[in-house]
Amino acid sequence: MEMVQATSRTLASEKMVNYHPTSGNVSMTTLGRVAAHFYIQADSVATFNDSMGLNEYPTDSNLLMMVSSANEFDNLRVRQEEQSELDDLQKSCPLILEGPVNVAPTKTYVLLQALISRQRPICFTLISVTNY
Repeated sequence: MEMVQATSRTLASEKMVNYHPTSGNVSMTTLGRVAAHFYIQADSVATFNDSMGLNEYPTDSNLLMMVSSANEFDNLRVRQEEQSELDDLQKSCPLILEGPVNVAPTKTYVLLQALISRQRPICFTLISVTNY
């Protein structure tokens, strides 16, 4: 019961559920419904909430970097054989990336822009990651 209450409080603090500790009632919010529908982790929703709280009027670049920072992309690694193609894709991206493509969020940022811009990677591993 303690674990259910602690989880309910955590989800309520991330605005994913409404939790009433006295009655024990839990109801899903629209944000929680969207997160569940798209299998978005609670930690990613927390990251999104924090990012939106820091910047009331985010730019396209801010929003795309926020999505790229989701925990769902943490397992992506920049491989040596991908580096030159990622650099080429980065140069043709409409939104500027500060710094090199060397970690999961920046790799995701470049690949999302390439996908939106209808650029297709050539490297098999990048094609696979883009499909993921």
